[in-house]
Parts: sequence; structure tokens; C-alpha cells
Amino acid sequence: MMSSMKKKLAVTAALALAICMLFNGALACTSIYVGPALSDDGSAIFGRSEDFSNSQNKLMYVAPAGKHTAGELYEGCYGFTWTFTHDSYSYTAFSDDNGEGVGNVCPDCGDDHPHTPYEAGGTNEKGLSVSATETIGSADAVGEADPFEDLGIEEAEIVTVLLSEAATAKEALAVLTGIYDTVGACDGSGIFIADNTETWYIENTTGHQYIAVKLTDDMVMVQPNMSIIGAIDLDDTDNVIASASLIETAQTAGSFVGDADANVINYVLSYNEETAPNARMVNALAFLDPAFADTEAEVDPAASYLISNIDENGEIVPMYTGITPDKALSIADVQDFYHIGNIGYVRNLETHVFQTFPEDGIADTIEWVTMNDAAINVFIPYFPMLTTDVDASYKLSTAEAPFVEEEPESGLYYATTTYKRVDGERVAVDGFKVLPENWADSMYWSFDALSNLVMYAELTEEQIAAVNDALQAKQAEVNAAFAEFKAGFDPTAEDAADVATAWSMAVAQDVHALAVELVNGLIGE
Repeated sequence: MMSSMKKKLAVTAALALAICMLFNGALACTSIYVGPALSDDGSAIFGRSEDFSNSQNKLMYVAPAGKHTAGELYEGCYGFTWTFTHDSYSYTAFSDDNGEGVGNVCPDCGDDHPHTPYEAGGTNEKGLSVSATETIGSADAVGEADPFEDLGIEEAEIVTVLLSEAATAKEALAVLTGIYDTVGACDGSGIFIADNTETWYIENTTGHQYIAVKLTDDMVMVQPNMSIIGAIDLDDTDNVIASASLIETAQTAGSFVGDADANVINYVLSYNEETAPNARMVNALAFLDPAFADTEAEVDPAASYLISNIDENGEIVPMYTGITPDKALSIADVQDFYHIGNIGYVRNLETHVFQTFPEDGIADTIEWVTMNDAAINVFIPYFPMLTTDVDASYKLSTAEAPFVEEEPESGLYYATTTYKRVDGERVAVDGFKVLPENWADSMYWSFDALSNLVMYAELTEEQIAAVNDALQAKQAEVNAAFAEFKAGFDPTAEDAADVATAWSMAVAQDVHALAVELVNGLIGE
């Protein structure tokens, strides 16, 4: 084990401070949607990077059917409770680590009561996929008019409840909006809810008000922790689901922008103060649309990333954005999207990308997964409705990666900076993050070690290029192998679940082994 080998992943104090200041800024999850008319294989593609912290373990697993039973009271991290209406469906999921490695203590709420800490995305046995969430806030005025509820649903609980309870996107929307209407939400978010027939995107930025829009086949959208729903005609009831008091609440707050008599609201202007694109949006637009390749150009939100269903004449039209790719986008393009700076980086906990095909069957959804930094990684495909288990490296609960101020005498670690309260003041403290001794047994920690080596160690350009080349070659190999496997795979066969599970598990083991090999190779050099 490399845990006995001393290795400092060095970085100057100035660089460490700069990185730490970056990480203590706004949250940085980023979502993308590509409609089937704009994808190269007719699939709807949507996904999200979950960003929170460098070196915080994330697990992936399959929650078995009946994990939650009818009548069971589920108590979440922050006070929200839910009584399950039936035995839960099975589903794939990611969660924070509250397992044996951390003494069964939840890293989110610090408690050891039985619950699932922040399941962040997955697909259930019925073909419902949920990605939650992109954290977003609101303007102060509407926040005061419709405050968040302390006991409302929190983003950490949304995936657990919806994938357990709902069989279709419409059912899931009904469950979630019913919760918003009654007990409310305790924070704001943007969420994908989809099945093989439709993909919905829903935002809430206050306790009880929300708006959901059905995404069209010929649109692309990006959401980097900012509200992206613009001018919406609420009379388009086939494609819009909104809270009953959406306009009234904004009017009460004095922030309403729209035409109440026509039942039209500009949601982003009514419920949010910030409309200018952040750096991730600018980078994403430049990647997706040649018109925005000049990152110095001023971006007009109304003509670029906002979702609307109103044309220049005020008429209802299918949902659209101003993002216009110059080619049909492939799954490889979306994988590359998560290599963009500030989108794929060391703060990613995991990234999940779904493909849904119109065929109505148990293989009509594909889930592509990376653990840790998506930019230094390989996406691994799964048929989630057929996957009965994942490799042990995904499920390993480990000790936390502690921050220490004195340089360790052994183990794998890197220099970084954190902040502490000293006599009431927030003070930067230099130190070291120490990876668990069994890092090499974990998919998450193996890529965390690799990412931090590339980020912080004094590697040469040639070493970094060799890592990137190896990962890109492996991604191309995985993509090609999956295309071949999918072409010959019979999802109706009696052993289809066993075959699909074994195939993805073998690929995961191969990718995991490559990550460990690359880390050990860099340490040896």
C-alpha cells in the first residue's frame, strides 16, 4: 500500500490560498440538457456535476426495492419528514458517506440517525431519472414574501423521496410540487425530472413558489447555480406547471416583471436579482455555441441562456433558449463539456449524465458516471434499470480526509489552506489534507488522489499530458466498447440484468485500476 510512502503533493502557499478562496465562493454545480433533435443519436442528454468540497467521499450504489416500506416515516438531515406511501422502488443513487468508515455519522447534519445523506441523482426501476440539485437563491424581497420553511424539503432529500415513490416524470412532479405547496422547501434549487417520454426542469427560489417547464427536443440549456427560466406564459399548461401564487407573491414583494393580465411572468427577473452570466455560463456558451466563442463579448441573457415560451410577437411557442450548437452533440461532446475549466475540477464529488431514448423498454435509459474530478476521469456507462449492483470500490465507506497543520510523516497528502475562527476573526491557515490509508480501494479516493496530484504536485507538462492522454484514450475505449456491447445486447433476455451489471462492473474495475496505476506511477516518479 502506498500509505506507507511519504509523498507531499506540494503547492506554494500563494497558490493554495488562491484555490481555497475559490472553493469558499459560490457553489459550482453545473447542469446541461441537449434535446434529442440536437443529439447525434436521438437521445435526450442531461446531467449534472455535484460540487461541494475537495476530498469528501461520495458513494454510489443500487438501493434495493423495499429499502423504505409503506408507512415508514423518513427523517431527513434537517427536519423534513416523509411517510412512504408504498414500498420503495429500487434505484441507482449517489450519497455522502455516513457508513462504517466515519462511524455512521452523517457529514451533512452530524447525526447518526438512520437516513440517506444527500442522494444526488439516479434512475429507478420504472425508468424515472432525477438529478438534484442546482442550488439557487432569490431576491431578498420575494424571500421575505415567501420565506423558506425550516421543516421543508431540502435538496438532500428530493432524490430519495421521488425515486422511491414515483414511476413517471409527471408523478414525480406531482409529489414534489405537492410538498412545495404544503410543507414547502427549506432552500432553492433547479432540478431535472425525466422519463423516456419527457424531461422537465423545475426551479424554486422561495419556500412555496415554483415553476416547472417541459424541455423541448430542439433546445440546449445550461444551469450553473443560477435561475435560467425567463419569460413564461403560464397559460401553456401542457408545458408549464407553476404554483398558484407565483405572480401574486412577486407582486406582493414588489419585484414582479411581466404581464399579470396575460398570465405572463419573467421568472428570473421577478424572483432573482442576478441575471448576468457567471464564469461557468460564459465558458459553457463558448463551448456549445460558436456565437459566444468570444468570451470578452457581452452576453445578452434574453438572447442566450434563458428558457422562454414566448416569441417576439408575444405568442406561445415551444420552449427554447438562444443556445445554438453548430453540430449534433454526442455523448462524447457532453463528456468533454465536463472538462471545461470551473465545470470539471477538484471540487466535483461526482458527475452523472443520463441518456433517455424514446424506445419504451428497460434499456431506454443510460447513466454515465464519474466519481470526483470529472475533468481528470473516465465516464462509465450503466443501464440503471438493469443494474443490480456496482463494484465494491464505489461503495467503500472510509475515514475522512482530515486537515492537519503539521506536515505528516507518512501517507498520501497535499498542501492546502483552510479558514478557522481565531478570536472571532476568520483567519487563513496553511496545512495539509491527508487521504485515507485505503484510498486505493476506493473509486472516489483514487481519482481524488490523481486529481490533486495533477492540481497541486510539481508535475511537469509532460507528466500532466501523459495523464490526460491515458484518460482520454481510456474514455474513447470505453465509449467504443459500450457502443459495441449495446448493439449486441438483448435487454429482454432472461439474464439481461446479470449481463449488464457484470459488463459495467468490469469496466469500472478497469478504470479504477488505471487511476491507481497513474497515481502510483506519479508517486514513483
